[in-house]
Amino acid sequence: MTPAQMLATALLLGGFVTAAGAYGLLYCAAQISDHKMIRAGGHLSYMGLCLIAFALVAFTPLHVGWKVLVAVSCAIYLMIPPVTWRYLARLHREERIR
Repeated sequence: MTPAQMLATALLLGGFVTAAGAYGLLYCAAQISDHKMIRAGGHLSYMGLCLIAFALVAFTPLHVGWKVLVAVSCAIYLMIPPVTWRYLARLHREERIR
């Protein structure tokens, strides 16, 4: 891996993590506020995450195992905020009952 490839890969990986965090944050904000623009921002950040994952898999010299990890992580990130939100909502509903 050349220094330029290393820098590009590192920037893409940083963007991948940032887009995943933005998706989670905007998903939760949209659940709280039910605002369509925030929800659209969440969808756009996940779309950005998918594009960055594609770029990492298609254009970087990462080993195949890392590329599989990036692709699987991208798919799993779609499920993490809704599952977490449902769990927390159920947890707090149970606290109100007691």
